[in-house]
Amino acid sequence: MLAENEDDLQKLVNTVKEESEKCGLFINIRKTKTMVISREKVIPQINIKIDGERVEQVANFTYLGHWITEDGRSDQEVKRRIGMAKNTFSRMSKLLPNRRISFATRSRLTKCYVWSIFLYACETWTLNASLERNIEALEMWLYRRMARISWKEKKKNKEVLKEIGLKHTELLKTIKTRRLAYYGHIRRHQSLQKSIMEEKINGKRQRGRKRKSWLGNIEETTTRRINECCEVALDREEWRRTIASNLWQETEQR
Repeated sequence: MLAENEDDLQKLVNTVKEESEKCGLFINIRKTKTMVISREKVIPQINIKIDGERVEQVANFTYLGHWITEDGRSDQEVKRRIGMAKNTFSRMSKLLPNRRISFATRSRLTKCYVWSIFLYACETWTLNASLERNIEALEMWLYRRMARISWKEKKKNKEVLKEIGLKHTELLKTIKTRRLAYYGHIRRHQSLQKSIMEEKINGKRQRGRKRKSWLGNIEETTTRRINECCEVALDREEWRRTIASNLWQETEQR
């Protein structure tokens, strides 16, 4: 449940509680949390109650497997996924670095069991340059262990990629492809996600450098203004060609 202020959220909670009880459903207050998403350094406290009992306010929360934080950034979720991917690879350390299995087969197994864990809900991430470097570092970490290349050998990433038969990294490209496809899907359908994406916030922007936004990532990947992307995305086939063209150019630049 989303609201702009405490009073609206309390009214929404009361309405959901009343309507749910008519159907024999009850809100479990122990599993219910509140969170204030804000840019402020000091997050304000809110007092939402259910049956006179205050709902706990948290700084982060896992919703449908995705880590949501009160600053609205993706940094913690990406880093958490990197840790989960590394743990999964370590549990398969007897299989994935095994040279008796072809590298192509091990690569497919890695994408199936390790990449899938890392890429969960990646379409919603807002990435900056630092996070992109972390993602590429994860991919190279996997390749080096699959090929059993120690850091003591001091081989550059280009040398490692050449040794395993790849021209460039692929993980970041996969994220960008999924994000563009997700944007097109949202743009072509009437949904809550579309309303949130296209909604404008009243007031002036705070002083300082502008923060990276999800739509800003779309503009960077397509090298187009967002209003142009809005029009192109309405045509599914044209949007697919746009995705393929821009990601191909990015691959060539690498």
